[in-house]
Amino acid sequence: MDTEDALLQAIHAAPTDDLARLALADWLEEQGQPERAELARHYLQLRRDQGRSSARREARVRALLLSGVRPCVPLRTNSVGMTFALVPPGTFKMGSPARERERYPDESPLHEVELTRAFYLGVVPVTQEQYEAFGNNPSCFAAGGEDRDAVAGLNTASFPVENVSWGAAVAFCEKLSALPAERDLGRTYRLPTEAEWEHACRGATSSRAPFLFGNALSSREANFDGEHPYGGAPVGEALGRPVPVYSGPPNVLGLYDMHGNVWEWCADWYDASYFEQSPRCDPTGPPGGSSRIVRGGSWNSWGKGCRAAHRGMDTPSEADNTVGFRVVLEVR
Repeated sequence: MDTEDALLQAIHAAPTDDLARLALADWLEEQGQPERAELARHYLQLRRDQGRSSARREARVRALLLSGVRPCVPLRTNSVGMTFALVPPGTFKMGSPARERERYPDESPLHEVELTRAFYLGVVPVTQEQYEAFGNNPSCFAAGGEDRDAVAGLNTASFPVENVSWGAAVAFCEKLSALPAERDLGRTYRLPTEAEWEHACRGATSSRAPFLFGNALSSREANFDGEHPYGGAPVGEALGRPVPVYSGPPNVLGLYDMHGNVWEWCADWYDASYFEQSPRCDPTGPPGGSSRIVRGGSWNSWGKGCRAAHRGMDTPSEADNTVGFRVVLEVR
């Protein structure tokens, strides 16, 4: 095991250990990677600055990520080639502040949530190729799909799978958990809770920005209906279909496609007033309902629907060409 691997393993073992993260930043500096070292130090400080304004630091982190600097974070790759990034536990403000433009009532009240356990989250949504390893590819945007004309001549293996119901997404997690190689390692898979999804989208920091890109979103940063941007961003393209995963920059945790491309199923039932009575620690949503939560927006969403705080919903038995999912790998 080399030095980088040893330091990342130390962070995996103790996700809130500041010393291991500082040592990693120092090592990156010594290896001639000053920008990655700077990114690691800024991230550590953002976690320490919980509840305080860090607009300048957040802006610098965004600039580094948009320039192509890759976060140095603990990753795990499973037996079918899916990669997961560590999301540390922590406290954050869930929902949108009153000043956020085009917000919806169900994003209130802004409230403090504490996630007490670390977890690994898929760095990208599940792809068509990964889903097809366990059965037929249901995607509309595939060679045999309903919307095949929109992707004619394209290899869609690395497109996010869509047209997947909530139940089918849960079944995928169960099949993945049942693989002998995964069972032998004690790995289990599931959908993220709504709180876990938003915590991960915000980079496990106290950031209040609507996007990892800041307060505005155009189709230069994410795949959505760019004819309806957000926050004063310029009008752009509406591609009208998903694009391959990893098409844009990651957030500070190394997670891609958190805004746009496809909506992502969460484990929770939807309740418009849930935030009024949500528990502070490890909320898992209401006990029942008629719709499940989807997050992140899609290729067909307006910019306002791709915000970190926006709460989408869909009937769990239905599937359509805007909804996919990403998977949690639970940490022991």
